[in-house]
Amino acid sequence: MTSPTKSAPTTRSPRQTVQRAADIARRYGLEGAADHAGNLLDAKFRRGTVVVVGEVKRGKSSLVNALFGRRGLLPVDVLTCTAAPIRVTVDPEADPQAEPRIRLVRGERRDEIGADELPRWVTVGEDGRGVVTPDGDVDQIPSAAEISLGDRRLPKVTVIDTPGVGGLDEHAVTAALHEARGAGLLLMVCDASTPITAPEMEILRTARESTGGVVVAVTKTDKNVRRWRSIVEDDRRLIEQHLGVSVPVIGVSSLRAADAAEHPDPERAAAIDERSGIAELRRVITDFLRTPQELGERAALESVRATLHGIHAGVDKDLRLHTEPSKAVEELEAEKAELEQFREQSSEWEQLFQRDIQVTRNRITDQLDQDLEAMRVAWTQRIEKESLRVLRSKPQVFTSQIEAELADIMERTIGQLLDAITSHARNLFPDNPETAAEITASVLETLTTGDVSGREVDKKTKNLLDPSVVMMGMLGAGLLAPLIPVAPLAGGVWIGVNMAYRAMRNGKQHLVTWLRETSGKARQSTTRIFDTVIASARTEIMLKYRSDLRRRQKELQTRIEEARQLARDSEAGRKEKVVRLQKNAEIIRSTMQEIDRHLAAGGAR
Repeated sequence: MTSPTKSAPTTRSPRQTVQRAADIARRYGLEGAADHAGNLLDAKFRRGTVVVVGEVKRGKSSLVNALFGRRGLLPVDVLTCTAAPIRVTVDPEADPQAEPRIRLVRGERRDEIGADELPRWVTVGEDGRGVVTPDGDVDQIPSAAEISLGDRRLPKVTVIDTPGVGGLDEHAVTAALHEARGAGLLLMVCDASTPITAPEMEILRTARESTGGVVVAVTKTDKNVRRWRSIVEDDRRLIEQHLGVSVPVIGVSSLRAADAAEHPDPERAAAIDERSGIAELRRVITDFLRTPQELGERAALESVRATLHGIHAGVDKDLRLHTEPSKAVEELEAEKAELEQFREQSSEWEQLFQRDIQVTRNRITDQLDQDLEAMRVAWTQRIEKESLRVLRSKPQVFTSQIEAELADIMERTIGQLLDAITSHARNLFPDNPETAAEITASVLETLTTGDVSGREVDKKTKNLLDPSVVMMGMLGAGLLAPLIPVAPLAGGVWIGVNMAYRAMRNGKQHLVTWLRETSGKARQSTTRIFDTVIASARTEIMLKYRSDLRRRQKELQTRIEEARQLARDSEAGRKEKVVRLQKNAEIIRSTMQEIDRHLAAGGAR
């Protein structure tokens, strides 16, 4: 390794600092760690996902249609409202002029339908009645819909329209927040009739804690021409006052944007689109999704700093080796003896590890039982309070809310177990965080077996199974969501959820019984996933632990032989090497300080 030139810049960007540190790592043969830091810089963690939330009748579906310039993409009617999440994904390979592909989500199934069929599956009327099928003879109500289309306005984006949370129904709020968790951008929809309400502020407060960023759209400006600008300013001021953050608040008219999309004159259409506010909203969304570097850069900085720390420790050892070779031999021999003792005690350690994991499993299972029981009691009370007429009138809402709450509980408990395993691995490999991340990623891969493999599953789990995600500590941020619905162990639960409609038809007691049985199935499926995770983790950790012991023993033996050779070298030769090592140590130390400054400043600027 050579010293940098005197003209090297002293104020590098976080990305440049990561690249500089990665170059140092490569000079010490740590290609994997250097590549890992580089990959983290451009890691994408649901950063292409925009989740639309808000109360009922705020114009969320019309806004989504306006964003894509398609008036009838999502069902919109003054007498209906959205009853289940609708996920609109832009396929970069699809023809923008082609008709969208629409599928209903029923557990693991995806059933393709025509555009004219969508309203009856994902909306309810003003009177609360859904229009499922003319004869009502349906056993499986979809819990969501997926739309795939080509679009050049918002490339590589998924926009999720969630049911409105009118009246602050706690179950509707849970369903909306479930979709929002872990998203790259939260699009909160208010309207221009009144400033943001306290319930809307609370939804925003909760949702923004688990999303990458927030934008507020104030809709229906065309109906409030005189007041909407003051409403936008009030919303911006209230959000900053109550949440302590400054977020973009944009007034929009979905109606005018729809007119613009259908105008025959492109120049005139662009002008109308600009005046509608939708063009500005698209720019804010695309700008955010184009440069979402903060999380990736911070993770890369933290990862490469850990690598430099290990290199610096090695250089310090080399310095001691060259300045006091005889003493260094003694220290290395003692370290080797300690390592051999660890190896002899590995069997005892493995038993203690298995005990600790089992204790953790029991603790998390107890919490799972409490969460499922609380959910069952809450829904039983709702079933007793509301007549079956009400529940039967909107089965899509019932199904999507139950699924969201079950998924939330299962994700949270499985995430807790994975976090515990990751913590064990990090404690075991404190100087090698990449190894801990690889262990957790390998464990996650056991949950996506060949039975459910395929292009769709690959797309959903691509970033999740990247050790980069684990390095960022984001397992608890909803990133297990793509995994749960496709895990074969949980398949029976999702089929059971969709059978709720049949139980509804048979009477209140049947529905209560179904709820109890489905909660039991969720527990059984989750604990079976626990067993799969633990068995995989135990094997991965023990194999890597033994391999790490062998590697460290080999390295120690090499260093002992080097120290003995140095003791026989001339003092002049050792001094020359000491000067070079001191220069290298200073380069590494200054780069670590540079990283620390970036981290203290927030990781990215």
